[in-house]
Amino acid sequence: MHVIKLTNKRLQPTLLSMWPKIQMVFVLLISILLLLGSCAQNEPILKIGLIADPQYQDAPGSGERQYRESLWKLDEAIDTFNYYEVDFIQNLGDIINGEWRSFDSIIPVYHKINPDIETYHLLGNHDFSIDTIQMADLLETLSMPDCYYSYVKKEWRFIVLDATDYSYYANPLHNHHPDKIDEYYANTEGLQNHYDWNGGIGEIQQVWLKENLDSAKSLNQKVIIFSHMPLRPEHATNLWNSKEIVHIIESSSSVKAFINGHRHEGGYAFENGIHYITIFGMVNTMISSYGILEIYRDSLVLKGFGNQQDYVLLE
Repeated sequence: MHVIKLTNKRLQPTLLSMWPKIQMVFVLLISILLLLGSCAQNEPILKIGLIADPQYQDAPGSGERQYRESLWKLDEAIDTFNYYEVDFIQNLGDIINGEWRSFDSIIPVYHKINPDIETYHLLGNHDFSIDTIQMADLLETLSMPDCYYSYVKKEWRFIVLDATDYSYYANPLHNHHPDKIDEYYANTEGLQNHYDWNGGIGEIQQVWLKENLDSAKSLNQKVIIFSHMPLRPEHATNLWNSKEIVHIIESSSSVKAFINGHRHEGGYAFENGIHYITIFGMVNTMISSYGILEIYRDSLVLKGFGNQQDYVLLE
């Protein structure tokens, strides 16, 4: 039996004739991969909603401070954070100006936050403008695990300090010896921050801070620190023992930023590799003020809303 093999070269294009098309497909694939890589690099690692000093109270305004307006301003901030799908929200203290019933009005605003967005609080001096007996309920009301604490998100460690640790107004909660508070306060004699509405960070919290920074370094984690009171630049609102805390954090190569409230007009300084950012106080405006901090591989971008200024900060 004879087998006849039919060959039609027109139906079997050679590899050589197909090479231009293969090249086009290859170039297209490479372009797509580069585009995807570029998009991935342009996506923030984390997005953080930042709020400082709402200081809500059902009371008439005083100067630039509009206490009643903070409810709708906070409501706007929460809507913005939900829209941009931030990873979490960090409040920087003073969510009330005074009176325990102020919490009953402002805490429900936070309930509008999308359920997958966590909210963290820290203690500010005005949060203690309540009856002494109510201070024991303050941490539970703010859903805080302790007066100072830390948490980790995507290889970043966030350290939440208690700037009210040693202070006159918060001592019914902290229960330190009054002489030690007097010592911290006396050390500011003649300085800009010699005011009894500031506070100091004590030795036990300092040890805890150092341990957190050492742990972050060993785990190759970058660090952002949150506080109510600022450290830099020199100002009337600074922590009583700001120089002590500056020495601790500037001795760590892990710390990239220190973010605080308390100084209502906001501010910025860059010292020894650390960005010191003061968020504009929400209570001090007829519009609003808050921000979203975007963390990228080699930069921090603060997008301001209302009176909050924008910053693009390189590591």
